[in-house]
Amino acid sequence: MPIEVKIPEVGESITEGFLAEWSKSDGDVVARDEPLLVLETDKITMTVNAEEAGRLEILVKEGETVEVGQVVATIDDTVAQSTAQAAPPPATSESETEPETEPETEPKPKADAPAPPATAEPPLSPPAGAPQASAKLDTVRGLSPAVQRLVLEHHIDPSDIDGTGRGGRITKADVLAFIADRETLPEAASEEDVNASAEPTPILSERQTRKPMSPMRQRIAERLVEVQQQAAILTTFNEADLSGVMALRGKYKEMFKDRHGIGLGFMSFFVKASIDALKTVPTVNGFIDGDQVVTNHYYDIGIAVSTERGLVVPVIRNADGLTMAEIELAIADLATRAQERKLELSELSGATFTISNGGVFGSMMSTPILNPPGSAILGMHAITKRPVVVNDEVVIRPMMYLAVSYDHRLIDGRESVTFLKRIVECIENPERMMLEV
Repeated sequence: MPIEVKIPEVGESITEGFLAEWSKSDGDVVARDEPLLVLETDKITMTVNAEEAGRLEILVKEGETVEVGQVVATIDDTVAQSTAQAAPPPATSESETEPETEPETEPKPKADAPAPPATAEPPLSPPAGAPQASAKLDTVRGLSPAVQRLVLEHHIDPSDIDGTGRGGRITKADVLAFIADRETLPEAASEEDVNASAEPTPILSERQTRKPMSPMRQRIAERLVEVQQQAAILTTFNEADLSGVMALRGKYKEMFKDRHGIGLGFMSFFVKASIDALKTVPTVNGFIDGDQVVTNHYYDIGIAVSTERGLVVPVIRNADGLTMAEIELAIADLATRAQERKLELSELSGATFTISNGGVFGSMMSTPILNPPGSAILGMHAITKRPVVVNDEVVIRPMMYLAVSYDHRLIDGRESVTFLKRIVECIENPERMMLEV
């Protein structure tokens, strides 16, 4: 009996999602735990894997809205996986083996030989342009089934499309936007002019593109506006001299990596400094719930991670009980799984404090927006060498601007400044964090 592929439960508040992409084609043989599809919801993008091996039959196309529990495909587990893997892919077996058999056949049998598959030839150029059509077909292979169909039906060269998917991959939305732009060109050209060239009509202008907003991007937009409307956000700034941290990293980075199997980055220092500051100013680790003030006595630190589908904030639980190495390992694990769409919804909520590092993109200064339910967020920025005054002398030091945005309904200016100054003190004197003084 075929095994049903259902949309899994992601969270209590999520009832539907968007089937963004099939990782396999209809009729493919899949292995157990092999990626099948990419599911987008308003809170998370995740990959759904095959529960069993067998032949895949797709029931719901890409781009459709699906409900939790809905059957979107079936897997025939009676198909022997080993036999299917030994057979060459259908698309290449007919096209690649045919040239090899042609020299061995006599002229008459060759004339009676079956024509190439109908899916490969009709959408391409006439016989006079056969070499060019073959090259274009090679470019099409490797795209998702939906993208392949659109590209071939509309005579599009995939190299003309700028992919916005992961690793520059061309998505269905990219192709639709390309087609829409091409169809909006002036219609003054005559049919004779159009037929004069075998190449697609060049796009004269690409001043705009239009594509649907993904559910995750919609949710991000809603949350940002919601936070701005419900909290009184204010930002305070300071700067930190990273000479001490950089010297400490330079001295122990090789030993640290040999012992723990991971590099010593800057983020673990800022996580430790933030926890120290939260303990110094406990109000910053709280939030407003109706007419009550709730103060957290645990430290779940959110780390903002940028992915191709938007910003996510995975959370390091009970970070105050972790060593520097454990923090670095946790950050690396969460960031990797965020890029691979393997995070669980429970790992993306409940941060008591958040850290965002815009410095990795070269940002000098910004005002980060709160990540509820937390009432404050730290913004890190690029490290730049600047002249500063130390002991009445002008010296060049690696400096970083820091920003803390906070909910002014709960946190006053004195508390926010004290909090940020404590972070600066810890960063400029990293041994204090080690000795907890």
